[in-house]
Amino acid sequence: MKKTILALASIAFVSIGVNQLQAQVLGRLKNKVGQAGTVGFGGGDKDWNGFQLPSEKDGKKDLENTKLDGTTFTKDKLDISGIYVSQKAIGLSSDLKIERTIQKFAVQASPDCKKIVFTHLGTTNIIKNFVVKPTNENDPNGTDLKLLEKGMILNAKFSNETEYRWSGVYTDSIDYQDKIAKNSRSVDYISMLEPGVFVMHELVRPVNGVTTCAGGSLFKSEADEQAKYLKYYPFNLIYKKGKNVSKWTKDAIVKELLRQSDVRCAMELGASAANATMPEKVTGFKEEPSNADLLKAAQARAKAFGWKETIVSVYPISEWSNVIKPLGAQQLNTLIARDMNIVAVMKTPSGECAFETIVVRMDNAYTVGSQTENYAGKKVYHWANGNLTPIDCSKTKK
Repeated sequence: MKKTILALASIAFVSIGVNQLQAQVLGRLKNKVGQAGTVGFGGGDKDWNGFQLPSEKDGKKDLENTKLDGTTFTKDKLDISGIYVSQKAIGLSSDLKIERTIQKFAVQASPDCKKIVFTHLGTTNIIKNFVVKPTNENDPNGTDLKLLEKGMILNAKFSNETEYRWSGVYTDSIDYQDKIAKNSRSVDYISMLEPGVFVMHELVRPVNGVTTCAGGSLFKSEADEQAKYLKYYPFNLIYKKGKNVSKWTKDAIVKELLRQSDVRCAMELGASAANATMPEKVTGFKEEPSNADLLKAAQARAKAFGWKETIVSVYPISEWSNVIKPLGAQQLNTLIARDMNIVAVMKTPSGECAFETIVVRMDNAYTVGSQTENYAGKKVYHWANGNLTPIDCSKTKK
């Protein structure tokens, strides 16, 4: 099979999922397979959209260059610093034209590893740098810092200190039904699999609203549902020269990224639970439904969508709000229903507490163009819901 190569482009390409990838391969493979050409300095083939890929030949030349080998490194707490090589050729580009293909770095981390500088040779052997900052200084919970203290770097991004950009990645050699095609993917993130081994990858993040982390990663759900397409994920290892990385197969990479994602998720949920407060209860308003009716509507919502959490209690956080919709040939404003926001307090399967806003609705008996309220005999039912918010169980009493 043809070797996979990567390119870093000056624009961020839209990431496509594996289903889209399959469709694109089916739709374009016949016409695009075999299309190639060499354009620009340091460039090789084009992908099927016509964007330039790096030259594997130039990547090999960069590996053989010894100019960085004499670099002196200072000690850092995770033993990151040293000479690194890239598993695949990387193209630095501006305006979609490859200016330099690289595959070798001198990597220097600060003593606390809060800043990591990736140094390479420019087009005329001038030193160029890219910087990775594993911690987000604007994060009030300091999650990245806590993760770094555990020896993990997840979802960091390169920032450029040159005229080049490191913001998009090409992957070559898409193997589909024994065919070879070329496709561009957005792969903007870098994580540390172990000290001395980094991987470039797509964003790993927990699913919004998940209150327990194990198995709750968007990255994992995509990998599980599309397991046979896992080979399409364009991972690229960047590791210390001479280090054995044979254990870092795609399956092993995914497993480690998920592990770190779950650790991060647990930290974020813990901080969220500690800072969360319950919404204020609203009561005593006109035609307030019984608590039994609201609980029944909330439980029906949970059953309909297969929630794993158990609803403990509910209460209203708003009064009724009319729902008016233009109807008929003349689009006359018509009162069709009324909505109310309620809160459902829940217990997760593992015993944590959380709450979620649920919109309940009551239909109006109307004629087109009428805004008269006629809710007699109508039932309260579930209509929509928000995301789960973890919270300390002691705060849920209202």
